[in-house]
Amino acid sequence: MSKLYPSGHGIFQDVPIHEWDPTENRQPAGWATNSSNIRWAYGPDSDSTLYSTPGHISAGSRRALCLWLPTFELRLELLRSPELDTTSVALLSPDESIRSKIWQVSERAHATGVRPGQFISQAVSLCPSLTLLEPDPAHYNAAVESMLDLLSELTPILEPAGRGRVFLGMDGLDRLFGSPSQQVNLALRSLFRIFPAPLVAATRAGMAPGKFGAWVASAATRSGEPVIVEESELVSFLARCPVNTLPVNPLIIERLERLGVESLGNLGRFPEPSLISQFGEEGRKALMWATGRRIDPVRPWHRPKPIRVSLEFTNPVGLTETLHTALDRLIELALSRPARRGRSVVSVRAGAHLEGGGSWFVETVLRKPTTQRDRIASPLRMKMVISPPSKAVIMLFIEFTQFGISSTQTTLFDRKKAGGRALAGQHLTQEEVPNSLRDAVRELKLRLGCSPLYRVVEVDPWSRIPERRHALLNFDP
Repeated sequence: MSKLYPSGHGIFQDVPIHEWDPTENRQPAGWATNSSNIRWAYGPDSDSTLYSTPGHISAGSRRALCLWLPTFELRLELLRSPELDTTSVALLSPDESIRSKIWQVSERAHATGVRPGQFISQAVSLCPSLTLLEPDPAHYNAAVESMLDLLSELTPILEPAGRGRVFLGMDGLDRLFGSPSQQVNLALRSLFRIFPAPLVAATRAGMAPGKFGAWVASAATRSGEPVIVEESELVSFLARCPVNTLPVNPLIIERLERLGVESLGNLGRFPEPSLISQFGEEGRKALMWATGRRIDPVRPWHRPKPIRVSLEFTNPVGLTETLHTALDRLIELALSRPARRGRSVVSVRAGAHLEGGGSWFVETVLRKPTTQRDRIASPLRMKMVISPPSKAVIMLFIEFTQFGISSTQTTLFDRKKAGGRALAGQHLTQEEVPNSLRDAVRELKLRLGCSPLYRVVEVDPWSRIPERRHALLNFDP
């Protein structure tokens, strides 16, 4: 595969900015060599999150900047192992399945016939010298989090679309950062603070009205040559783009290509009723995207702070039963966190750091919001059985990522944490006392003059005399 180092483009401080010229009857620069193969390194569902936006948010930025790094995960692995850059490399899929499949491939591996979605046996038979890499989702997610935190300093309107691709809302930034070309250069230069030069040099950038136009612009350009499309030039720019850039069902794209509809301009000539009768609502959306009538703004992305708990093992653990027990313990600890009080769990993910490097990662969305340990642990256990860690685990962690309203009504003596036995005798400290219980004790003190409540404290649990094992202390929060 080609080197992941700046070649003829150099560093991004002085990259050329290509303004789309509608008077030229040609495709965008670099599209002929890149557009037909922009998805060759990914699986079939690489663009599934491109246009999923929260429905409760109405505001957004009309002008969008798309930063896209193709094969983001594979490039991160090659940066950690630069000696593999001149070999045929494939990254295995992190999906939960019994038989692993190919996820991303290098150009050298692609030239030998290796494709995403193939089984390992088929890929190795086509390329005996193929190097297979285990995925490290924890490492990829950490890189994405660092990128989002950095770009949020440039604009508050930020919307990720999978790993390695993010949309930035650029409305109202002209007076702060200058012209659109200066804004693009500033966004690219800022990536040098967290990513090495080879990774930044491979980033593609495109600015246009709406997310679809920005995505097409970034896919049409080469690395180091950002493309900027103005509002008045959007229709003519989209007309020369291939029809397979539309974010619709792949079967619709296949049918259109069989009918000879190769560009968005050809699609725009069809009457809307005909497309609706053939493809339904997606036909209407495709026509509106192709003609520039639908502008999807970049919407602010709300990132709730996750609740994370972890457990490090003294010795690496490979037994599934032990991992299930540790998983239950971590879920109990996460549910007992004060930050979770009054909220149910909607989405949860579990991960592990493996012996000798690498990580394991699963994520699930619960059918119903819940605060019950067994309901949260059950889908994670199933995913762990289907796709267990490939090596022994040295650290296991749980994260609650999405929350809902409380699923149960609290009572007077509900605690934020589980009972004393479940938590191995943890003390009931000032911060752990529910407000309802504290108010009740206050009212009792006003009536009786003192607190009539006591708590049991463990003194000598191994004593043969039962009276010496515990003591009663006055409870006065």
